[in-house]
Amino acid sequence: MKKLTHLAVFTAFLLTFALASYTAKADVIDPQLYIQQSGTSPAGGDPNIINAGTGGFVVGVAGNHTLLDPLLVIVGVYDGSGVPAITFSGCGGTCSAATVGTYGLTANTANFTASSTGSAFDQLGLASGGSESFVNWSGADVANGFAAPSSFTLYAFMLPGSLDPTNQPWTIDESGAALGSFVIAYGCESVNNTTGACANAGAIGQTVFTNTGLITSGPPTRKVPEPSGLALLGSGLVLTGGLLRRRLSAKR
Repeated sequence: MKKLTHLAVFTAFLLTFALASYTAKADVIDPQLYIQQSGTSPAGGDPNIINAGTGGFVVGVAGNHTLLDPLLVIVGVYDGSGVPAITFSGCGGTCSAATVGTYGLTANTANFTASSTGSAFDQLGLASGGSESFVNWSGADVANGFAAPSSFTLYAFMLPGSLDPTNQPWTIDESGAALGSFVIAYGCESVNNTTGACANAGAIGQTVFTNTGLITSGPPTRKVPEPSGLALLGSGLVLTGGLLRRRLSAKR
């Protein structure tokens, strides 16, 4: 009986040690970037609801991690409706499109659909985990009252500066994208000097779906009237003009 008790205690010790080691390792190899309305630690909203265009939201890094300059912020525009812009004090206003080649970036715009392979990051050539999937984004939109999207258009922006525990989170803002759009971020703790990509999986700083920003409120995207709408408006103006002329003629 004593032997079984000792064995149980030893097994519990091993499991506790393994779990602690795994947790520490996960923190070391996976710097988590969060996008949320406010706060200095991940909210874990799965995703986090944000209000764009009215004063901003935040991007930060969880744990004791320092990410290199620059930080990439990516907007996934719901059904490609609208062209987004990211503003940040470090950019002196509107931030530039990300430079191709940064951390392995192969394009600063891309289309993301149900048939796309991998995550939103993968569409731009960025090595990452897979939780930023089209399925997750579509499901979150539907759960928050939006129609199921047919696609997202991805735009990558470059924010200057090194994000670290002492100077984060940063306040940023977005304008132009339709409601139902997503905001994620990407960076590296170190890079491979040959490829320019993150040095290894442990050096990748990324947003996972749990801490993705979902834009559900903000100024509406300005829409250009459809040709049929313009024609109808023109017909209405002509008719109104005709009625006014008749009234004036009758008074004479």
